[in-house]
Amino acid sequence: MRIVACALAALSLAACASVPPVPNARPLNASHIEAMGPTPVTVSENNIGVGKAWLAQDSSAAGASQGMLGVLFAVAFDAMMNAGPSRRAGQAADEVAEVMPVDALNASLVEHFRRQAAAEPASGVSISEVKLVQRRTAPITINDNVEVASSYLLSEDATTLKVTVDLSYTNPALPYVTPYTFEEAPPKSELSGPLYRNTFTWYSRQLPVPVLTPELRERLIASIQDSARDASGALPAEGTDAFKGMTRELEEARDDRLTKAEISIFLTREWSRDNGALLRAEVEAAHAFIARYAVLDMNRTAVPSLTGQDEIVETLADGRTVRRLGSGVMAGSYASSPSEVMSFSTYGNSVAVAQAHRARAEAQAAVQ
Repeated sequence: MRIVACALAALSLAACASVPPVPNARPLNASHIEAMGPTPVTVSENNIGVGKAWLAQDSSAAGASQGMLGVLFAVAFDAMMNAGPSRRAGQAADEVAEVMPVDALNASLVEHFRRQAAAEPASGVSISEVKLVQRRTAPITINDNVEVASSYLLSEDATTLKVTVDLSYTNPALPYVTPYTFEEAPPKSELSGPLYRNTFTWYSRQLPVPVLTPELRERLIASIQDSARDASGALPAEGTDAFKGMTRELEEARDDRLTKAEISIFLTREWSRDNGALLRAEVEAAHAFIARYAVLDMNRTAVPSLTGQDEIVETLADGRTVRRLGSGVMAGSYASSPSEVMSFSTYGNSVAVAQAHRARAEAQAAVQ
């Protein structure tokens, strides 16, 4: 019986694998555009603000191969190795939250959609009104509204701010019908869901990586020690995991190269400088781009393909480009990137959230 079950599972997986994926973006067609016309926009409150990406070590797979003892050792080892990076990422998120609280992010995004509503023509899909909604207390789907959800993330080295906004529109009176043809039955994902969907991503200009000098190394060492102190200002006790983690970080700080986590210590301060002036400028520009292109895209009927080509839609005076992705699952989505990219930004596998924003989210959850 077990063999039969495994065989059936394998056949099921093979069947799923035979159905080609389709792009995530779902454009409207001409009749949808005419039917929608002026439509409300609902911006979902962002609850976590600007997150700080970091790379967590995970030895669980290797530990599992050594049995229960290996698993326990892996968990303990990972806890020690991740303590420092996790703490530093949390401190970076706290610094950014001081100058860019989540309420400021939400207000800015709403304001730019309202400006777009005032500036756009009356034909086609347009914005009739804009409201901010806390999704913890709202329905999962708000019908006949363009729903907007945002996320903000600083890269591992804090050189780049990535702003991502997802838009969707659902209306039972206008059910989704896939524009794609399939040799067999379409996948379940193409039988329901929003009528319209797309993603818009803004990549900030990259901050230059600082040059490692003897003076910078000393500042780095002092910063690591300061971040390891407890509320009373004492350093971790010798022999504790916190002490071991600090010792390892200090050893790395004394070498001749800067890790991404070390770079982020200095660049997070650049984002926070002058009451977050640079951060605010990037957020405002990102929101203006997203609000503008959201309306343009909702009035565009081209169906994306998995095998198309990227298209440069716009090039700004400073060389920044707006690109519509042409292939893969994200075909049809938009990305705005600076003209000069010094290195490839990475976003780790974990996100640290500011303490103030965690407390805000917990307080909201408590009143439900």
